Amino acid sequence: MKVMENFGIKVFNKEKMKEKLPYPIYLKWKDALRVEKDLDSESADAIAHAMKDWAINNGATHFAHWFQPLNGQTAKKYVAFLDRTADAEPIERFSGKELIKGEPDASSFPSGGMRSTFEARGYTYWDLTANSFIIDNVFYIPTIFMSYYGEKLDKRGPLLDSVNALSNVGRDLVNLFSEEHAYRMRVKIGLEQEFFLVDKDLYDKRSDLKNVGRTLVGCSSPKSQEYIDRYFGQIPKRVEEFFREVDKKLWELGIYSKTEHNENAPLQFELAILFENANVAIDDNLLCMNIIKETALKYNMVCLLHEKPFKGVNGSGKHNNYSITTNFGLNCFEPGPDPYNNNIFLLFTAAVIELCYKNQNLLYISSSSPSNDHRLGGLEAPPSIISVFLGRDLEELFMAIKEGRTYTKDLGGKFKGYSLKDIPKDSSDRNRTSAVSFTGNKFEFRMLGSSKNASDLNIVINCGLAENLKAMEKRLSPFKDDKEKLRKEVLEIVKEVMENYGGSVYSGDNYSEEWKKEAKKRGLKNYKNYLEALLAAKNLKQIDIFLNNGVFTKKELKASYEISLNEVISYNLLETRTLLSMLSKDLIPSLRKELNDTKEILKFKENEGLVKIYDTINSGLEKLILSYFELKELYLHAENISNGEEKAQFIQNNIVNKLEELRNISDELEMFISRNNLYLPTYEDMFNSLD
Repeated sequence: MKVMENFGIKVFNKEKMKEKLPYPIYLKWKDALRVEKDLDSESADAIAHAMKDWAINNGATHFAHWFQPLNGQTAKKYVAFLDRTADAEPIERFSGKELIKGEPDASSFPSGGMRSTFEARGYTYWDLTANSFIIDNVFYIPTIFMSYYGEKLDKRGPLLDSVNALSNVGRDLVNLFSEEHAYRMRVKIGLEQEFFLVDKDLYDKRSDLKNVGRTLVGCSSPKSQEYIDRYFGQIPKRVEEFFREVDKKLWELGIYSKTEHNENAPLQFELAILFENANVAIDDNLLCMNIIKETALKYNMVCLLHEKPFKGVNGSGKHNNYSITTNFGLNCFEPGPDPYNNNIFLLFTAAVIELCYKNQNLLYISSSSPSNDHRLGGLEAPPSIISVFLGRDLEELFMAIKEGRTYTKDLGGKFKGYSLKDIPKDSSDRNRTSAVSFTGNKFEFRMLGSSKNASDLNIVINCGLAENLKAMEKRLSPFKDDKEKLRKEVLEIVKEVMENYGGSVYSGDNYSEEWKKEAKKRGLKNYKNYLEALLAAKNLKQIDIFLNNGVFTKKELKASYEISLNEVISYNLLETRTLLSMLSKDLIPSLRKELNDTKEILKFKENEGLVKIYDTINSGLEKLILSYFELKELYLHAENISNGEEKAQFIQNNIVNKLEELRNISDELEMFISRNNLYLPTYEDMFNSLD
C-alpha cells in the first residue's frame, strides 16, 4: 500500500471541501466552522450536493447521520441517496436539509428519565467541525443528537460546548501575555488504545467472554506475564497481518494511526493515534475501536475492549494525552527553555493542579465504569487517588514559587549517547503509578478505561479548567497594562494554587500504603469503586462547573446520574446471570465428571492420594453449589428492589463480593480438573493461542 497516495481517500475533509465547492461557499463554510456566522440554506444545499457527488463517485449508495448516544457507543441509520422524481423516475438526491438535520427514532436510547418512552422524536444536527467519511458503501456524517425539547442526548454536543467555554476564557487569558493575538483555543487530544486479542474458536467456548467481555472464572496460567518478555516484543504473525489491515483502513479515513506494539500482558496490544482536535480525536478513537473489532474477526480473532478480561495480568486503559493550543499554534503546556518566566505555562499548569484537587471525584467518575473497577489500583493501572506527577524539575519550580524562594534550574540536562553528540535529557522520568502525569508538553490522564468514550473525561477537564482560568483572568486583567504588577500577580496566583490545591502533586509510588495514608491527610479521596464515587458526587458542588459553562442543565445532569446508576445495576446483574449459567452448564458438570472418574479408579484400587483429591473436589463442589444458590437468592432479591440507588448499593455490597468469592472457589477447584473433563478453555490455552 502506498500510504501517502491513499491517505484520506475516504474522508471528505477541509481540502476536499475547498476543491469541490465554489470559493464563496467554501468561505461561508469556514465562517460557520469558526462559529462566526450561521450557514444559510443555499450554502448548505451546495455543500450537500458536492458531498453527494464525491460520495457516489467513491462507491457510496447510502448516507447516515453518525452520533454518540448516552450509552457511549455509536449509532446511525442508513438512508439511500436513491429517490423518485415527480415523474416517478429514479434519481440520486441529497439536500442541505438532509445534511444538516436528521430524525432517528430516539425512544430506545438511554435518556435517564428526561423523556417518556413514547416520546420518540430525536434530532441529529451536522457537526461541521468534524470530517465526513465513507466506510463500505455508506457516507457517514458526524452529528449531535438532541431531543424534541432540546435536551442533549449524546456525548458530542456537551464536548463541543465545553471546548467553546474553555476557548473563550483561555483566549482572554493568553492575550494578556502573548504578542500574537489569539482568536480561539483548541483542545488537542491523543488517545492510546489498549486491547486484547483472543482466538475466536476459544472465545466461542466461553460465555463469560461472549456476554461481558471478561473471564468470570479461570485459574492463572503456568506462564503469565511474570517473565516480562512480551512488552515491545515480537508481534505474532496473525496479529501483524491484522495490524496491516487496520492501518490501511484507518489511513484511508485520514486517521493518523502511528504506533502499534505488544503490551505487557499476554494477548494485549496497543494502538496510538496522533493528536487531533478533541471531537475529531474521539471520533477517530471510536472508529478505531469499531475497526479493530471488525478486522479481528477476519483473522479468526476477537478484540476484547473490557478493562480486565483476565485476572492477574495487566488491564487495558485508554491513556488520554491532553493539551491546549492557540489558533496560531502556541501550546499552553510547553514550558520552553525558561518555564519560571513563562507566565502562560505557569498559569495553565497551575489550573490543572487545581482541577485535579477540586474535581477529583468527577475525574474519577468520567474515567471509570463498573468494568474499570476491576482494573484500577494495580498492575500498571493508576490507583483511585487522583495525583499529579510533574517531574523533578517542575515540581521543584512550583514548590519554589509556593515557598517564595529562588528557583535554580538543573543545568545537567544532557546525556551522552553511544557514538552520538549530547542529547537533551527529559525534565523528568515517567511515573506510571500516577493518575495524571506531565509528559513534556502535555498531561496524560491515565485512569480512562479502554471501553469508555473519552468525551466524558474531556468534558470534565475542559469545564474544570475553564472555571479555574476564568478566576485567574478576572484577577489578572486589571494589570494588563502593567507588566511588573501582572507578573507579580501571576506568581501570587500560582503560590495560592500550590498552598490550597498542591496536595494533589506527588512524585512517589502511588501504590504504597504510605501514600494512601498521606493522601488522606491531604484531603484526597480513595474511592473503593465507581458506585461509591457516583453516590458521593450527588452531595458535591462540583457540578457547578457544568452549569456555569452552559454545558449541561440540572435536568441533563440528573439524567446522566440515572444512566450511570443503571449501568452499575445492569453490568453486575449481567455478570451474575452469566456466572450462574457457567456454573450450572460448565463447571459443576466438569467437577462431577472428575469425581466420577476418580471414584471409578478407587473402586478397584486403594490410593490415599486419590482419596485426598476426591475429598478435596467433593467438599469444594459442595461449597460451590451452596454458594451458587446463595448467589441466586441475592440476584432474585436485587431484582425485586425498585429504588435505583438502593438496588445499586445492594448489588455492590453483596453480589459483587459474592461473585469474587465464587470465582476463588471455582479457580481453586479448576486445578484438579483434567483436560478431558474441563469444558472451558483455560488461561493457558488462551494465552498461547496466537503464537
